[in-house]
Amino acid sequence: MNSNMTKNMTINMQKILSYLLIVLGFALFFSNVANAKECHTVYGGGEVCETGDLSLDKKVYNPEANEYWDNIDSKDFVFAPGQEVQFSLRVKNISKITVDSAKINDDFDRLDDYMVFVSSERGDYRAEVTDHKVKFDLGGLKPDEEVTVYFVARFKKAEELPAGTTCLTNAAHVYSHQDGVSDSDFASFCVNNETDKIVTAKTPDTGFDLQSILTMQAIGFAGLSLLALRKAKAVIKK
Repeated sequence: MNSNMTKNMTINMQKILSYLLIVLGFALFFSNVANAKECHTVYGGGEVCETGDLSLDKKVYNPEANEYWDNIDSKDFVFAPGQEVQFSLRVKNISKITVDSAKINDDFDRLDDYMVFVSSERGDYRAEVTDHKVKFDLGGLKPDEEVTVYFVARFKKAEELPAGTTCLTNAAHVYSHQDGVSDSDFASFCVNNETDKIVTAKTPDTGFDLQSILTMQAIGFAGLSLLALRKAKAVIKK
């Protein structure tokens, strides 16, 4: 009887262990699918939760170094008004399963006061620019597969930019599904506007011209002075 009880207990323990292994297997599988979310506050308010199944590396091109940098400090290089700026965004599937849909949203609305979008002609993917966002649809990505996309923006003219040196930070996000951000990255760079030009509104043609009035007054005073000098000379001769 004791041997039967021991045997039954052994069988029950084996069943329990089997069930636990099955549950653990399902848990590991779904953790690869959904991934643990990490949430953090973003600039301007709000919160972004990242699933971690995709990685994003955003860079900005440094013309002087002839290579893409994570950030360009003002002591290393500054852009000029009207100059084009090139960006690269590399996305990689770092999970162990295929991601059916990978999409990038670049927050161009933060640059809108300083820059205009030019194109995304380089590479195999073209951007869609809507609602002040530069968007790329990369389709599916296999495990360890990566894709790099590019786009170009241009700084506005000097008279449209603040004077001095202005540094900007541009953010981008990659998604593996609609409601969850997989990863975010930022690129910083600066523009130097050295112009001393003061832009003023033009005086309407029907309004008075202060400069013309001052010029006429100066001519009038000069004429009166010349007339007075001639009269003084005539008196002396008499």
